[in-house]
This record gives sequence, C-alpha cells and structure tokens, in this order.
Amino acid sequence: MIKLYKSGRVTTAVIVALSLSACARFDARTQANGDFDYVQTPLGENYQTARFTQNEARDLYDIPVLTEQQKRIGFLSSNVDIRPPTQLIPVIDGVVLETNNSDKTTILFNAFDHTENMKDKVWELLESYIAENNIEVAAKDSRLAQIETGIFRQQQAYGSFFFSKEVLRESSYRFTLTQPKGEGNAALTVEALSYSEKNDNANLKVNLTARSKKSIELRLVNDLLKYAYQLKATSELQVASSQPLPIKLGYDDNNQMAWIVDADFLVSWTKLPDLLALLRFEQVDADKNLGYYLVKFKAPNAKYWPENNLNPFKLDNAEYFIQLGELDSGSTSITWLNADKKPLADEKVTEIYFSITSKIRDVLLLNENQSKAL
Repeated sequence: MIKLYKSGRVTTAVIVALSLSACARFDARTQANGDFDYVQTPLGENYQTARFTQNEARDLYDIPVLTEQQKRIGFLSSNVDIRPPTQLIPVIDGVVLETNNSDKTTILFNAFDHTENMKDKVWELLESYIAENNIEVAAKDSRLAQIETGIFRQQQAYGSFFFSKEVLRESSYRFTLTQPKGEGNAALTVEALSYSEKNDNANLKVNLTARSKKSIELRLVNDLLKYAYQLKATSELQVASSQPLPIKLGYDDNNQMAWIVDADFLVSWTKLPDLLALLRFEQVDADKNLGYYLVKFKAPNAKYWPENNLNPFKLDNAEYFIQLGELDSGSTSITWLNADKKPLADEKVTEIYFSITSKIRDVLLLNENQSKAL
C-alpha cells in the first residue's frame, strides 16, 4: 500500500529545505566553518626538566609574538575574511596589472594603435564612468590628472525569495593617471581612501590594508573595465549599423539553400528585423539563444511593391521560422523554414531574395534600439 503525504507536510518540507539552503547570510559566507572556541584555549606552560639542562630546547614551534603592525591590521577567529583575493578581469585588450610592492593598485593600458593618446582616452573613460555612476567628485586636478571622489555607494542583493539580503558598500577613491612610456600607454593608479560594508544595516568588519585593500581597489577596476567594454561594444555596433546588410545567396554548413550575410551573428540578428518588416513579415516570437525569428507573412496589395522599391513575390499567408546560424567563415546563414520547421523550396528562397532590389541593398538598415549596451 502506497502512503501519500499530506500536502501540508510536503509544503512544510519544501519550506524547510529552502530555508536550510538559503539562510546563510552574506557576512557568514566570509567566515570559516565551525566554531571559534579555540581562541579561548590557554597556551601550555613550558615543560620543566627539573634538574636537567634546558639547553636542547627548541623554539621552532613557539608562537611568534605579533608585531605592532600585525596587531593593528590582524583579525582573529570569526573576524577573519576568508574570501579569496579579487583578480583583475581584463575584458579590454591591452590591460595588465602592474606588479609592485606599492600599497596602491596600478593598471596599465596599452594601445595597439600608437597614433592614439592612451592617457586622454583613459581620462575620458574615467570621467564618463564617474558621471554614469553619479559619483561625487571631491577634488579634481586636470594638470596632475588626478581625481578624488566623495562617497561612492553601491547596493547589491544576495540570495532570493524572502531570504534576500541587501549589502551596502560605501567607499571613496583617489585616481591618478600617468604616462610612463609615451603616448601609446597610460597607467591608472587607484587608491581606496575609505571603505565600509553593511549587511541589513549591520556593519561588517573590514580592514583597509594589504590584501583586503587591493581586492577593494581591483573590484572597482573590474567595474570600470566592464563599463569600458560596454561602451566599446556599443560603438562597434553603431558602426556596423551604419553599413548596409550584405546578403547573397549561398549554402549553409549543411549544404542547404540559405541567405549568407557577410557579417557576424550579432549584427545580422540586430538588423534583420527591419528587412523582414519591409518584406511584410510580422515578428511573432524570437529567441536569440536559439537564433530564430518566428514571423507571419501577410501579402500586401499590388501597389506596395513598387512604392517600396521591391520586386513582388508569392508566399502563403502563414507563419515561418527564420533560422540564423554562425558559419566557420565568420559569416551568418539565414535559413527559411515553414511552420513545421521544414525548409522552404530553393526556388522560393531565391524568389524572396530577388525581391530585394539593388536600391534596397544600398539602404542603411538602422534600428533605434541598437545603441543600447549589451
């Protein structure tokens, strides 16, 4: 006989399981597991050898006396932050972390085009980042290429459902930009002046020294580089958007008749909807990860074609899948499928292709949403 659990018990079990998996607070994840009773353990007394000599005693395992600096920066037991140090994530080409013994963090920017003044570019990037994040500028010296910020507040949520915790970080920095080896490079030095973390308004113990300070500075550098990457991607997309969509007839990697676009997937994906709309295909659905558009064709009246510089073509009023694929050459294939995901006849794919006249091929296919960051 099979016993069925009551729904109430099942619900309770699920809630308990969720609570056990999600109740760890953010500050708890900075600590080692287990208790910290060991800090209360008294040190053992020196072994007494009575009348025998102590000359052979070894001090190899003696606990060293803490220096004044260690006492000042050191934490004990639950106050020790066990998180690994932050690593530089160089999402922009030519960016490296300078290795030195300084208590500040220096990032080197190297230009591949030596006609560019990298110092000016990094300074412009830094000013843009500060403005984008509404960071108060406490002091600025353009001659010395130095900026000191006010308090920079960043709020982040951890967890999910009703176990979410809010962490508030407040920090201030000094940025100094130099050009050690000519116009083709620049060195950005980041120095954290102050830093604090709060978890649900509870202060976390943070030490602005050594590894902890370096991690704080590198987190900001990574955020700056992420912002630079988004700007770069946006700029490249805008340049690509100002060019015609170069389409020709050909075959995909499966030797199936397709339109071949001499552009990468991202550019093709972004610009194709304008062309499909011009050809009277209404978008029903889209999935960028799977690379398809689901569209519905509605034949226009006879006047529409010449008014829009198109050659007429015949197609059933129905839904169609437009499948995009990345080719080994770096180009993009566009395959036409019916509602059952079966390929259209080669003649029909060719007929739709030739509806695009030379006048249309030279038109700049723009999309007002293309300038958004990735």
